[in-house]
Amino acid sequence: MNTFSEYQNIIEKALNRNEIHKNLNESITFSGLAGPVASQKYTMSDYIANRSQLSLSTDLAAIANKMGVVPHTNQLIGHHPHFSHLKGTTNTERHYIISAFIDIKGSTNLFKKYDEETNMIITNTIQLAAINVCQLFGGFIQRIQGDGLFVYFGGKNVDKTKSTQHCLTALSLFSYFVKNDLKRVFEQHGIERIFTKIGVDFGDDDKVLWGVAGKENTSEIATYSLHTSLAAKMQAFAGSNEIVVGQYVKDKANFDPMLYTVVEAQRYIFSDQDNAFYYTQYVFDWLKYLKSSQHIATSVTGEITIKPQIANIPSIASLKEVVGENRPYAKANFR
Repeated sequence: MNTFSEYQNIIEKALNRNEIHKNLNESITFSGLAGPVASQKYTMSDYIANRSQLSLSTDLAAIANKMGVVPHTNQLIGHHPHFSHLKGTTNTERHYIISAFIDIKGSTNLFKKYDEETNMIITNTIQLAAINVCQLFGGFIQRIQGDGLFVYFGGKNVDKTKSTQHCLTALSLFSYFVKNDLKRVFEQHGIERIFTKIGVDFGDDDKVLWGVAGKENTSEIATYSLHTSLAAKMQAFAGSNEIVVGQYVKDKANFDPMLYTVVEAQRYIFSDQDNAFYYTQYVFDWLKYLKSSQHIATSVTGEITIKPQIANIPSIASLKEVVGENRPYAKANFR
């Protein structure tokens, strides 16, 4: 999928670092998925320059826009902007949120073949792919945990169903990148599989308490909720490149029920016998979801691509409403 090609190219260059280092004196040129690679070691300076240019396709941004996403800009980790007024106080507030835990597995095996700088470039680039696609679809990066992420979706004046759909779309796109695009890169270099495991859950207004954790500069605005905790636990039940979601995510997303299957190892991720509460976890079929999207094209080999998106052109009537009577050319008879 060309959406993440820039990230894929950086990882390819990083993986070639060792081969190039071994053959510097032989002036050998290597060729990989990213194209010909000159016989010069890819440095941290190169990476920093490339990293600043990383982006996602305009077509993907157009899809997010069509889905009604309002991204959180200028994010400060641990300080969700809709709850920043809690900072420096002992106040609390109840408000729904979707919690997503993204873990990247197998990256430790990279230390068998590559040095610390190479590992940093690879891990950091995968993280940036996750961060950028989540942010594009309205996610807020709450915390970076090792080579994984903790992300919130939703907030004030954001529709609960839409937020859930945005969340699953972002995580599905990232999962496809790891399972397919990255797999080809790593296999070419004889690296053991690297995959992702994701857990997601929805906590409604009466089930999520926002407040400050920690103190002063060692603090963050956090959620205290069963469903934040369950999202982390669900991640542990996810298989290779799987997304596991809670019952409330399934209910809120309003997707085809056929996209979900009960987790066989443990149906109920949480049970409270005294209150007759049994909470089911499901594997979400993100690939089937992507292939069913009107924005996705599937090739005969099963690979997916983002369809070119045509910008929404506002009607003349809507333009007149925006312009008002302050422009003489707007004073026309509209039908």
